Amino acid sequence: MVVVSLENRPDVNLWHTIDLEGEYSADSPVADLKEYLAVETRLFQQMEQRVMARISPEARGPLNRYNRGSLTDPVRWGTDWNRTFELTAAQPAAGVLLLHGMSDGPYSLRALGRRLNAQGAWVLGLRLPGHGTVPSGLLHVTWEDMAASVRLAMRHLRERLPGRPVFLVGYSTGGALAVAYALACLDDESLPEVEKMVLISPALGVSRLAALSVWQARMSRWLGLEKLAWNSIQPEYNAYKYNSFAINAGHQVYRLADAVRERLEAAHQSGDLSRFPPVLAFQSVVDATVSTPAVITGLFNFLDRPDHELIVFDINRTWNSGS
Repeated sequence: MVVVSLENRPDVNLWHTIDLEGEYSADSPVADLKEYLAVETRLFQQMEQRVMARISPEARGPLNRYNRGSLTDPVRWGTDWNRTFELTAAQPAAGVLLLHGMSDGPYSLRALGRRLNAQGAWVLGLRLPGHGTVPSGLLHVTWEDMAASVRLAMRHLRERLPGRPVFLVGYSTGGALAVAYALACLDDESLPEVEKMVLISPALGVSRLAALSVWQARMSRWLGLEKLAWNSIQPEYNAYKYNSFAINAGHQVYRLADAVRERLEAAHQSGDLSRFPPVLAFQSVVDATVSTPAVITGLFNFLDRPDHELIVFDINRTWNSGS
């Protein structure tokens, strides 16, 4: 009955099923950011030719982001903020790598990036693998692919900014990837060091149902039922974020959070966390996606230096006694 219910959802569209070729992965022979951007360019060219040029007449609505010239066409405002962006500085005081969340894009942190750039930072807003193009990009991407792209981006900033501090800013899944990178630095001295980290609602804890959801995705492949591969199938009217959400995406967030938790526990036992970079984190207590307790128990309970700070905020609550 559950399978029947899931299959009764809206039909998948071209952007849910197409497999763009050559997306970056942890096994890709990509050596630097220049080559990464070349891969990105080819992906966007494929999207133009194989999606935008082929969508059905009934799908060419004014709010479909894949309908070129629509109200939600990502290039409508001049810059396609789904793509990696780099804001240089003549005399940079520091480098900053911005990491967006799952199903999101570089757009989500562009305002922060511009502000930091205006204050003298060299800013790199990285498009994570699987993102910015079509929702089907999240059907097969792994957190290891995304982590590999973070290492590549950090090396780029270190090469461009010798002797300058490099900061990591991560939002949601990007926050978990930032923590994973900092933990990797404890084991691999060849990785560029992080001066400090800023985490915005880091995805360090999600529902354990995400661990079981992988079976839904496997059933989709085994039974040939495309809709089972999706947690939600939605119209794509957001220019810079997927509305549809693949089951695999949630599973990768779970895997990432689990890997971070295990490594944090090991680093705590070994004393390696004394070398962990300072963390400034922001977390809402009413976050419907990320577990607030997990940020505390899964990260800050392990960080005992005074240069780590967690700022927790709530909605604006008022009480009127009627008097």
